[in-house]
Amino acid sequence: MVFSDAKKTFKIKHTNSFKETFIAALKRKELTTDFNAVDGVSFEVPDGQSVALMGSNGSGKSTTLKLLSGVLAPDGGWVRTRGRIAGLIEVGAGFHPDLTGRQNVYLNAAILGMSREETDARFDEILEFSEIGEFIDTEVKRYSSGMHARLGFAVAVHTEFDVLLVDEVLSVGDAAFREKCSERMMQLRERGKTMFVVSHNAGQVLRLCERGIVLEHGRVIFDGPIGEAVEALERSQRGQGITSEYPILHPLSTVYDRNPVGFGAPTGPQREISAHGGGVVQEFERGIITAAHSQNAEAIGLTRGVFLSAYQRSGGPEGPWGLLAGLPRGQFEAFEIRAMPFQNGYAWYSLEAGFKFSEPGSPDYERVAAVYARSE
Repeated sequence: MVFSDAKKTFKIKHTNSFKETFIAALKRKELTTDFNAVDGVSFEVPDGQSVALMGSNGSGKSTTLKLLSGVLAPDGGWVRTRGRIAGLIEVGAGFHPDLTGRQNVYLNAAILGMSREETDARFDEILEFSEIGEFIDTEVKRYSSGMHARLGFAVAVHTEFDVLLVDEVLSVGDAAFREKCSERMMQLRERGKTMFVVSHNAGQVLRLCERGIVLEHGRVIFDGPIGEAVEALERSQRGQGITSEYPILHPLSTVYDRNPVGFGAPTGPQREISAHGGGVVQEFERGIITAAHSQNAEAIGLTRGVFLSAYQRSGGPEGPWGLLAGLPRGQFEAFEIRAMPFQNGYAWYSLEAGFKFSEPGSPDYERVAAVYARSE
């Protein structure tokens, strides 16, 4: 598998309507700019090697995987692969939302080059591994993101392939399933399969991979042993302005260290609050992390997005919502409720209802709680 000076450029539009385009043209503003997602990347991977692709958000990791898989073609340079490639690059990639899980297993397996007879022979193994159970005959548009990932990964690792590509999608599953996936990938590594893994989890890549390629702004800044690659990534992130006079103390540091670029630099010191039973809070350029004393100081973080904006408008940790109590779940794009628990209720939104906050005892509370539990 060879990348030779591969390049991929996307055009970013600065207008969203004809009116905006017309006004921008009159003012002689640029209507588009070029974004070099992959900019002259070169590397060679021998058969049987496990490689981690690492870097901050926007560094070109997922685009590199898509070039490897053939989903995208390079605009410059060339990419050469050998053998059958299987992968899970996006949650639900290759799934048709109106087909059942069973039908999508056959569809996805066919896309990956398996015959119907081969899929018949492995269907029970795929179903058992995915832990989908009776939902296998439900339309996948009803699935949570975790169920999508389970079924997609199960199909990918039970096909006949030479190269496996895995993006961050494994982070959406629960802890037990992520461990199960890691064990399966260790088995594949021992069988001599070539693997590319995109992950922000240093512990995971240190366990699964022997080599690391670190990307920054679409370029390779390090290519070598995995331990040195993790250190190179940390140096790169520190070099992107993630410095502050304010320390990040335990237990908040356990969350921050998993995604320092996503949170950005602290904008103030870690502080104690007395509201809602007490806890610790620290705010960042692009997020917030809290830990409630009543929850044994388990830290939970929230980065930039609709939930963070609404949380801050409601008064943040000292407002009526309370401290963070869990991560968002549910696929808004699949017409599901997307919800996030706080100490005093659920923030949630859907296409039909818009954005709401439901406290215990309110009409929607039990329904939202049930949807959130089901989407795990």
